[in-house]
Amino acid sequence: MAVPQPTRPVDRPRRRLSWYVVAYVLLLAVTLGMRLWGLGSMALHHDESLHATYSWYIYMDRGYQHMPMMHGPFKFFGAAALFHLLGDSVSTARLLPALMGTLLVALPLLLRSYLGRTGALATSVLLAFSPSMLYYSRFLRDDIFMMVWSLLLIAFLWRYLEARKTRYLALSAAVLAMAFATEETAYLLAFVVGSYLFLWAIGDVALWLLGLKPLKAFSAPGDFLVLMGTLLLPLGAAAVALFQGKLGIILANPDWQAAPSGIPLGSGLYVAFFVGMALLAASVVIGLCWRPKVWVLCASVFWGIWVLLFTSFFTNLWGGLGSGMWQALGYWIVQQDVARGGQPWYYYFVIGMNYEFLPFLVGGVAVVVYTIRGDNFGRFLVYWAIVTFLALIYASEKMPWILVDVTFPLTVLAGRLIGSLLDRHPWHGGGQMSLEATALGRARVHWPAVGFSVALALLVVAEGWWLLLALSRQRNLVYLLAVGVVSLALVVALVYLFGKVGAGKRLALVGVTLAVAMFGLTIPSSLRVAYVNADVPVEMLVYTQSAPDIPQIMAQIDRVAKETGKGQDLKVMVDSADGYSWPWAWYLRDYRNVNLITCFTSDPGCIKLSSKPDADVVLLNERSQRDAAPYMDAYGEPVRYKHRWWFPESYRGLTPKGILKGVISREPLCKVAAYFVFREFGQLVGSVDAYAYFPKGFDPGPIGQPLPGKRMQC
Repeated sequence: MAVPQPTRPVDRPRRRLSWYVVAYVLLLAVTLGMRLWGLGSMALHHDESLHATYSWYIYMDRGYQHMPMMHGPFKFFGAAALFHLLGDSVSTARLLPALMGTLLVALPLLLRSYLGRTGALATSVLLAFSPSMLYYSRFLRDDIFMMVWSLLLIAFLWRYLEARKTRYLALSAAVLAMAFATEETAYLLAFVVGSYLFLWAIGDVALWLLGLKPLKAFSAPGDFLVLMGTLLLPLGAAAVALFQGKLGIILANPDWQAAPSGIPLGSGLYVAFFVGMALLAASVVIGLCWRPKVWVLCASVFWGIWVLLFTSFFTNLWGGLGSGMWQALGYWIVQQDVARGGQPWYYYFVIGMNYEFLPFLVGGVAVVVYTIRGDNFGRFLVYWAIVTFLALIYASEKMPWILVDVTFPLTVLAGRLIGSLLDRHPWHGGGQMSLEATALGRARVHWPAVGFSVALALLVVAEGWWLLLALSRQRNLVYLLAVGVVSLALVVALVYLFGKVGAGKRLALVGVTLAVAMFGLTIPSSLRVAYVNADVPVEMLVYTQSAPDIPQIMAQIDRVAKETGKGQDLKVMVDSADGYSWPWAWYLRDYRNVNLITCFTSDPGCIKLSSKPDADVVLLNERSQRDAAPYMDAYGEPVRYKHRWWFPESYRGLTPKGILKGVISREPLCKVAAYFVFREFGQLVGSVDAYAYFPKGFDPGPIGQPLPGKRMQC
């Protein structure tokens, strides 16, 4: 006899769906607006100018060849396509990361069965307002693209584990191809997912190696492992370069002056060819022994996308295949010894706790919770977060944009945990009401719980304000006493209200309230770094940045071109020493008479000026200015401007003894608090400067941007 199903209102599914859809539509609208607002106002970073310029070359039909130093080809073709649609500008150059950053916020929907409906929405909210996600969604680099590919791959993996449908394998192959055509951190993503699947399917693998189980009989995790292994095995061939010292051959050239970095030389060419071919043959044989039709489909999708992008749509066939198959990994293997950035091992703790304290703290709690009593998906998230964090701490190159990679899995963990706490309905009075019912006003509000949350949030604010007053030299005893009395009253109220909350909801109430308080602190941090200080290195995320002076100088160059009537025929000369060609190569792209090659310093390969430059506008490196001055009489007074400036790295050299001393001393604590709240510190911002020479009689007006003033005296 069939079990009768409980009746329910016909319109309930519609309301649940419509409420959830409305919430996501509003969130995505806000997300897109935040990523598009003032998108072209920040000066193009050195790296951005490289990426934008090479994308512009594609747009202007000047071609493109893959160079591992600038990572994969995806962003170049993506940005060039947008140039074709909307024209070339700074805003358009950054439009691709802005759109992909918005897509990233929507993607937790694909994992709502595993994150929970509330957890998926919470994860999306955290991603939307994350300082690092917001900042690098407005920055033409690959990092935000990789987060999209990562979450898509994980979503398709878990959909396949649940349904075992071929379409999820094909979609995963496409995502893997896009990831490897984007950035070399794809190798880390593949290692994290592949190693977890290996541990999960180790029984399948062991029996297969012993000849006791055919590939066709693998479990779902084993299937996905075989797919990833066979597709990616040839792209890992250059890993043998890790042993080139012991082998005594050059498999990845470390000397860029002798030959391009990362390529094999001499007898290493033969070794590289045979290793690559052997791994390719092994992947084909294993794939065909597994599930021939499925593997051919997935391999066609993967290699079709990969080959098109790396060969620049067959315009650089052999060069693109070689650089993509070998040099892409080989280049970054030899770069480990270069250690660009040279940051200490604790770098991500320092920068993370300044910006991403919510995912670091709440995600850290989630690591413990899901390790002890999590399901398979929860433990996968923990594994993803820990392995990624350890790998990036170990890697020699540490940069602020890699904080995106470090933070992302912690953010997903934090969103899932916050969602599970919200599902306990900490502000409801009895009964299990859905989140949708709460949103529609059909839940009975438990006012003591609401009062507890308000009081706890106010206490956090009061204690933070009291700490700032106590640490500052401008502290006022009356204010300190007043804030102390308010704090004491709030503590009494919290104790009383806590007793009115049901025992089963207390933990959820405290956890959600603290998370909301941290989220409230995150929003000003996000808005400040994305809009107020976007190219001012009082922010650690800004790191080394082209100064706002450069677009100001560019505006004056455009003025000279217009007022002299020379237009795009205006002659501009740029002293290229110290990499000063960038970002000028982008900003001066429309001018026909631009010299970006000559350098006038005393460095090898440079020449000193011996006569007046043949140019209407000259941009001189500061090191060249003294020697060049006698030949610049035909120009007006030089305008000094900052070319690049950078954050003063006062956090270097920390030791346990130094940290302990800082914790118990007022002045170091005051400086930490001043930076965290107001982005103030005691050191000057570093910079490398240049001089702009305009025609006589031309008034460029004031150039430069003042740094924020002091608000806290330590």
